[in-house]
Amino acid sequence: MAHLVKRSISNLFHLGSVQATNVLLQLILIPLVLKRVGLEANGYVLISLSLSGFISILLNYASNQTGPIDVKLSIGDIVATEKSLAPLFGIRFMFFVLYLVVAIATYLLHLPFSVFLLGICSLVFSEVINPYIFFLGLEQLKYFNLANLFSRILTFFLVFHFILSPSHAPLVNLLVGFSQLLGFGLLWLYLFNTKRITKGVFSFRGTAFALRKNFPLTVSNLAVHLQQSVYLYGLGFMGNPVVLGAYAIADKIIWGARMLLVAFSNSIYPVAIEIHHRSYEEWLGFRKQVNRVLFFMLLGLGILIFLFAPLIAFWLSNSSDQELVITFIKWISIVPLIIGLNALNVMEILMDKTFSIQLRLSISIFIISIVLTLVCLILLPLNFAFIYLLLIESICLVFYEKNRRHIS
Repeated sequence: MAHLVKRSISNLFHLGSVQATNVLLQLILIPLVLKRVGLEANGYVLISLSLSGFISILLNYASNQTGPIDVKLSIGDIVATEKSLAPLFGIRFMFFVLYLVVAIATYLLHLPFSVFLLGICSLVFSEVINPYIFFLGLEQLKYFNLANLFSRILTFFLVFHFILSPSHAPLVNLLVGFSQLLGFGLLWLYLFNTKRITKGVFSFRGTAFALRKNFPLTVSNLAVHLQQSVYLYGLGFMGNPVVLGAYAIADKIIWGARMLLVAFSNSIYPVAIEIHHRSYEEWLGFRKQVNRVLFFMLLGLGILIFLFAPLIAFWLSNSSDQELVITFIKWISIVPLIIGLNALNVMEILMDKTFSIQLRLSISIFIISIVLTLVCLILLPLNFAFIYLLLIESICLVFYEKNRRHIS
């Protein structure tokens, strides 16, 4: 068990470094780009960046969730690895071509925002060739960490040198994607030189199978993405910028905690795959230990968020709405713990490959989130908007726990 813990800690360090580097780049780039291109153009840059993230969910087609399982369980068998993963990269390329056709068509039709839509092409293509699934499955994350650091440093210098006026705004995401392409290119060279892979063979039969297999999980990912945003959109229609701002800050704090959980979950994912494949009883013991660690870690994080709510509000908000922001932050301080207790439920569904169950749960929760949004907006004062966050994450936990115990 000691060597498993050591591997997980190493993975957590490198994935945490990746997240920290990405967050730091955002903190540096946002004010730099804002100063160079202005508020309006910067808004288009951020919207197009958000759109590229949504496109990436579809383009990725759940390969980052299912791919590491195939890599981990076929270590040493290059042919088996390539046979299972080549269709996933084929699917990514197919969706990229579809996006590119739409982007070029909107540009030729001179539609508003089309130049920004075309400007994210390098970002979207970088997701096509992203070799993360290999490095997570092989537990070689130090190389992925170094490549990410290289691409982020290059991004800063390219943006600093080339983005000088509002007319350059569409190039911002293009340069970010170009840097990522170079970083991922270096990782592919490493995989070829170490003979981790040779060359993938495209198979229509394999691609059709992967499309069917990952479809439920992809729809589930899209539903989860929308479920996390539906109340924010609803609140925006209510026309109260103060409450919307306070809610957005609370939502951003939860997003940060969710990113920490993603890094933690991915760090133990290869070990969890190995244990789950070896023995379900051993997996249950491992699961219990990890949940205990998560409970105390996230309880401590929640206490810190609660105690430092005034400082966080002072840093992130204006003095006029600071009291409301403090209230929101204190109430949602327990939410990261609720999300964390659900992390291994989702992981177990992935390792069991019961993707239809994940789809059913995600669609059900998405429908509930729409109903809950309407109920909260109609019946609750807007100053109690934080209740939605508490309720929807609690409902997620109840649904997944009920499903796990039913299967058990």
